[in-house]
Amino acid sequence: MNNKFQHLLALLCLLLTAPAMASQVEVLHWWTSGGELDALSELKEKVEETDNTWLDFAIEGGGGNTALTVLRSRAVSGNPPTAALIKGHNIQEWAKLGFLTSLDDIATREKWDDKLPEFIKPIMKYQGHYVAVPVNIHRINWLWLNETIFNKAKIAVPTDLSELIAVLPQLEAAGYLPIAHTSEPWADAILFESISLSVLGAEQYKQAFVDLNPQILASPAMINAFAQLRAMSLYIDKNAKNRTWEQSTKLLIDDQAAIQIMGDWVAGKLLQEKQQLNTKIRCIEFPGSEGIFSYNVDSFAFFKLKSVSSEVKEAQKTLASIILTPELQREFNAKKGSLPIINTVNSNNFNPCTQQAYTDYQQAMRDNTLVPTFAQAMATTTYVQSAIARVISNFIYDKSISNEAAVVQLTNAIKAAQ
Repeated sequence: MNNKFQHLLALLCLLLTAPAMASQVEVLHWWTSGGELDALSELKEKVEETDNTWLDFAIEGGGGNTALTVLRSRAVSGNPPTAALIKGHNIQEWAKLGFLTSLDDIATREKWDDKLPEFIKPIMKYQGHYVAVPVNIHRINWLWLNETIFNKAKIAVPTDLSELIAVLPQLEAAGYLPIAHTSEPWADAILFESISLSVLGAEQYKQAFVDLNPQILASPAMINAFAQLRAMSLYIDKNAKNRTWEQSTKLLIDDQAAIQIMGDWVAGKLLQEKQQLNTKIRCIEFPGSEGIFSYNVDSFAFFKLKSVSSEVKEAQKTLASIILTPELQREFNAKKGSLPIINTVNSNNFNPCTQQAYTDYQQAMRDNTLVPTFAQAMATTTYVQSAIARVISNFIYDKSISNEAAVVQLTNAIKAAQ
């Protein structure tokens, strides 16, 4: 056997025994905080346990707005990622433009219609076809408080909105930062959303921010909501403009700030910081919004790609399939602080705040008080959401704007964005 033949034989053996080329799964998202990254690592690890590789495409900042801008550029240029973190009405917008691929085959095979809650299925579908897959349910109307501070200052935990506003000057007088806030438009919107739920209630909230009813938007109740926002905004410190939501949470942990008004991803940060939930740092429903569950659902939409090889298609299906497995749902959401989207995950292993959220979620579904968040663009389009957030932020930081003027601005901004 000559050397040339031996070389060819060895090469043939190498090709026959080499593993198949793995498909690359590129995922765009804006999860860059500690708890979010811990949760995402669960999905990444499970993808890489298959014959696929994970390519992380993380865009920091802006509550997702920057990431969506980058995504538009990629998609329009004909080079979209495999999947992207897209929520709510945005899914329909992308599908309408023809960018998203159908997931019906995997959805049918794995019975997504049986797995998913009724309220979320229409959001994941376009013209009856699945184009996205949800990964969790976040609760927005939480208030996080440092009970050690309240005890030291001898201040009772507030049970309604008026009591909450009344304790803010007391906390300040005791030497603590009353509200740990981050002055980004999406965080300002969360603050106003929580106040609106307390003032308006579930039904009027839906009429205002889902139906965009101009009568409710211009009502005395909405004027009152802005009045309550003004009262709370007086206790947002100037450093909030340079502070992230994670840094705000750290102020609670370090006994510097008394409360934070933010969704349940705070739990993910607390867990990452080795904090026992509902001990020093407590989670309570935003005062006055008890019985209402304001939800956000994170989801991944899947794009039509230039490469239509069977390997690429299978990689997309594999990622979609992994997201709705009980194992991923349990481990991902345990680190994210959110609820699993499927109802087959054992709730006994939830942390205390997630346990309470799960109980409240079930009750809200029975009472029809489950409402989509406008602050996170579940209730309406991103165009309307951005318009609302601009009005809210302008009002918070420009003390010359009256409550009545803010309502007029809100109504006009929503009308222009529709």
